Amino acid sequence: MSVKDLVKGILTEKENRRYQSCLKERKITYGEWLKEQERLWIEEPQKGPSGSGLHEDDSREEFVLLCTGAGSLAAAVPDRIRHFFRQHPEALLLYGDEDMEDREGNYCDPWFKPDWSPDLLDSCFYFGSLAALRRELFERTKQAADETVSLALEEEKREGILIYRPGDLDAYEQWMHLCVELAGGRERGSRSVGHMSQILFHCQDPKQQERFWKPTPFLKQKALKRREAFRCPRISAVIPSRDQPEILEKCLRGLASCAGEKGADRIPLEIIVVDNGSEDQNRERVERLTQDIEKTEKIKVIYRYEPMDFNFSRMCNLGAEAASGELLLFLNDDVELCLPGCVEELALTADSAHGGAVGMKLYYPDSRRIQHAGITNLPMGPVHKLQFLEDDQEYRHGINRGYRNVLAVTAACLMVKRDRFAEAGGFCEELQVAFNDVDLCFSLHELGYLNVCRNDLYAYHHESLSRGGDESAEKLERLLQERCRLYERHPELEGTDPFYSPHLNRDGLDTRIRPGYVTGGNRIQQVPGPLREKSLKGYRQDNCLMVRAEDCRDRIFVGFAAVLGDNNACYETELLLRQEERVEGPLLQREERMEDSSLKQEPPRREGVPAAAALPVYGIPVQGQYRPDLEENMPDQVRVALCGIWVELKEGVVPEGRYRIGAAARSRVTGLRLVNWTNRFVRL
Repeated sequence: MSVKDLVKGILTEKENRRYQSCLKERKITYGEWLKEQERLWIEEPQKGPSGSGLHEDDSREEFVLLCTGAGSLAAAVPDRIRHFFRQHPEALLLYGDEDMEDREGNYCDPWFKPDWSPDLLDSCFYFGSLAALRRELFERTKQAADETVSLALEEEKREGILIYRPGDLDAYEQWMHLCVELAGGRERGSRSVGHMSQILFHCQDPKQQERFWKPTPFLKQKALKRREAFRCPRISAVIPSRDQPEILEKCLRGLASCAGEKGADRIPLEIIVVDNGSEDQNRERVERLTQDIEKTEKIKVIYRYEPMDFNFSRMCNLGAEAASGELLLFLNDDVELCLPGCVEELALTADSAHGGAVGMKLYYPDSRRIQHAGITNLPMGPVHKLQFLEDDQEYRHGINRGYRNVLAVTAACLMVKRDRFAEAGGFCEELQVAFNDVDLCFSLHELGYLNVCRNDLYAYHHESLSRGGDESAEKLERLLQERCRLYERHPELEGTDPFYSPHLNRDGLDTRIRPGYVTGGNRIQQVPGPLREKSLKGYRQDNCLMVRAEDCRDRIFVGFAAVLGDNNACYETELLLRQEERVEGPLLQREERMEDSSLKQEPPRREGVPAAAALPVYGIPVQGQYRPDLEENMPDQVRVALCGIWVELKEGVVPEGRYRIGAAARSRVTGLRLVNWTNRFVRL
C-alpha cells in the first residue's frame, strides 16, 4: 500500500467516525420523544382555560372510558380527556392515539391516527383500544344496544372516572358503530366525534392492535348489505383529451368493461369526451371511436370539440355542463380502469350523506407501484404519499388498504355528486394545469363533505402522457404560482391536514409514512448575514452531485445534496444561491427553457449583461440533516443519511434579487470539488 493510500484510508476512517457520531446525535428514540410529549400534554390542561367553567369536582362524572384488552392508560389520561371535552363542547365521543408496550416495559410502534374518518371506520375499527363517551351518549347507546347487541361491560372506577372493559371485541365494535350513529357522526359536517393527537393507551397485545386496522366480519357484512340496497344513479363520465386516440380508446374500453355487462345489469352511464383541439386526422379518429363505442357498448357518448389553450379545469367544467347524470366521474384519458364493478363502488361511496370527492388507488402501468393513494397536505404543499412504493405489503397500520378519508384525491379518477360539485363551484379555471383537483376537494371539505380514496380499488395511470412532466424551470415556476393561488383561496388549510397526524413526517419529499420523531433530532440551521460571494474556481460541474430543492418558502430551504458513487461522509457541502441578471421590468427567464437539471452550457451573453460565470454566487455551509428516506431510496450509495438540507436565511443575508439554487461539495480526503444546479429559483 502506498503512503498516499495509507493517508487516504486514515482520513476516511476519521470522517466515518465523525459521520457516525453526528448520526447518533440526530436520531432520537420513541421513548425519548414520548417522555417529552407527555410532559407537554400533561401541562396543557393546567395552562388552558376551564372552557365550560365547571369546577373539577363537578365534572368528574361527565364522561366514561371504554377500554379493551390488555394494556394500560397513559399518564394523566382522565385529566387530558376532561380538558378536551371542555374545549370541544360539540364532541360527544373521543378516541386517541396508542402505542405498544413490550415485555420489558418499553413503549414502541406508535399508531398516530387521523381525525374523524367515518369511511375509514367502515373499513376497520380504527378507534382502537380506548374511547371516551359523554355520559348522556353512553346511556343512550347502552339502552339502544340492549335490543340489538349483547355487550357485557366490566366496571371499575379510577380517579373519579368510570372505566368499562368490554369482554367481546366483536360486540364492542358493533356497539360503537351504534354509538356513532346516535351521535350523528355520519352527518355532513359533523363534529360530534373527536380525536386527540396524543398517546392515550399502551397496548400489550400486538394481535389485538393489528385487529383494529383489519376488516372484520361485521364490517364486511355491513358493506355487503349496503351494496345490496344500493341502486346506482346515472353517471356522467367526463374525459378531457387531445391528440391521443389510441390512449383514449383504452380508457373508453376499460370504462365500458368496468360499468357492468351489456344489458339490464349495466349501470346507467354516459360518456362525455372534451377535446380542446385535436388535429383534423385525430379528430376524425376520435369521432369514429365514439360512434363505435355507442354501437358496440350501447353507451351514450358525447364528443365535445372545443379548440382552446389547455385548461384542464375549463375542459372538465364544459363536460359537467353537458352532463345529465347525478354523479360525475372525471377521468384522465390515460387512466385504464380494470376492476369490474369499480365504477359502481365509487358511486356507492360518493352517494353517502357526507360524501365529497371519491378516488381510487392508481398504479404506474404494468406494475403494482403506487402512483396515487390519496393526497396529503403538508407544509410544502399537496403530496402523493406512498408514491413510487410497491403495493406488495401493508404500510404503516394498513394505510394503503381499505377506505381512507383524505383531504384530496386526484382528478385523474374522481367521482362526485353533481349537485355537490356545483355547490363547491366546480373546478377553478384560474388553476389551469395543477392543483385544480386539490382546490375542488378543499372546497368540498370546507362545505362539510368528506373526501375518500378507495384503496381497495385500483386502476392504471399512464401519468403525464397528457401534458408531460413538471421538470423544466418554466413548469416548476408555473407549479409554484398555482400552489400559491391554491392557498390564497384556502388560507386556513395551508400546511394542515386533519387526516394526517402532526406526529408523522411532514418535511421534504419522503413519500413513506413514518413517525416524525425519527427525524426529531434535526434542527433548522439559522443563517445570519451578510454572506460573502463564493468563488467556484476549481469546482467541476457534474451530475454525480445530485441536488434537489424540495421546498423553498419563507426563506426556508429544504432538500438534499448527495455525491453519487463516493463516500458522502468525506464531503462538506454548501447550499449555493446564484443571483440572476438584474434587469428592469419582468424577470429574465433565459434558463427556464432548459429541460435538464444541469447547465450544459451558459446562454450567449447579451450586451450589457454579464456572463453566468460572472454572476454573484453565495455559499452556505450546511449541517447534515438526517434523512432516512435517502438511505432507503439510494441503498447503493454510501453514507447518504446526513445529506439533508434544512436552512433558514435571515433578512439581509444576500442582496435582494432572484436566485438559482444549487450546491457545491468538497471532499476533505481527496480535495475533489463538485458543483451542480437545480431548476428551482427563489426571490429573496
